[in-house]
Amino acid sequence: MICLILKGIFGDAALGLILKFAILFFCIKHLLDHGRPITTAFIYAGSFLILGFLGGLFFGWAEYGLLLLPFNFLIDAVVGLVFFSLLDRYRDRLFLFYALIVAGIAMNFGFHLWISNFTLPDFGSEQKVAASRAHSAQSSAPPHLWSHHKVLNVSAEICAQRGVASLHALNFSSVVRNGTYVYGNSGTNRAAVKCVEHDQESSFLYIAVAGPVKRSVEDLRNKIAWSM
Repeated sequence: MICLILKGIFGDAALGLILKFAILFFCIKHLLDHGRPITTAFIYAGSFLILGFLGGLFFGWAEYGLLLLPFNFLIDAVVGLVFFSLLDRYRDRLFLFYALIVAGIAMNFGFHLWISNFTLPDFGSEQKVAASRAHSAQSSAPPHLWSHHKVLNVSAEICAQRGVASLHALNFSSVVRNGTYVYGNSGTNRAAVKCVEHDQESSFLYIAVAGPVKRSVEDLRNKIAWSM
C-alpha cells in the first residue's frame, strides 16, 4: 500500500528516479564507510534485481520482464563494478570524485535508454500489434463488465484516496475524483471506484471495470480490488 500511495503521489517516472537515487547514494555511502567496491557493486545490482522482481509481483510483469531480470542484473553489476572501483580509487580527489558520480549517472541512464529503444525494439511493437488486433476483433461486440464490492473498515474519504492511488499505480489515465467516486481509463477499459459511508467508520466499496477484452477487464478488476 505504501508503494501504491507513493506512485499515486509522484507517478511512475518520479518514483523510479527517487528509488534509483536512494540506492545509488546508499551504495556510495557504503563505499565511503567500508571500501569494498566489488561488494558495493553487487549490493547495487542486487537492489535493482529485488525491486524489479517485487514490481513484477505487485504491479504485473511487462512482456519478457522476468527473462530480462538476469540480463539487467548483469549489466548493473558490471557497470557498478567499474563505477565504484573508480570512485574508490579517486575518493580523496573531490573534483574527480564528484565528476565521476555525475558522469556515471548520465552514462547509466543513457545506456538503459539505448537498451530499451534499440536492443529490444520488437517487444513493444509486437505488443502494440496484438493490442490493435484484439481491439479490432472486439470493437463490434458488447463490452464486458466485471465488478466487486466489499465493506472496508475505513471512512469513505480514505477509501476514495485509496481509489485514486490505486488507479494511478496501475497506470490509469484521466483519473478523476468526484466526491468519494473515482473514475479512470486504461487503454480501452473504463473503471469506477465508488465509496459510500457505511456504519460509523466503515464504508461500502463498489468497483466496476468495463472494456472489450474479457481477460483484461477481469485482470484490472482483480488488481484494483487487491490494492484497495
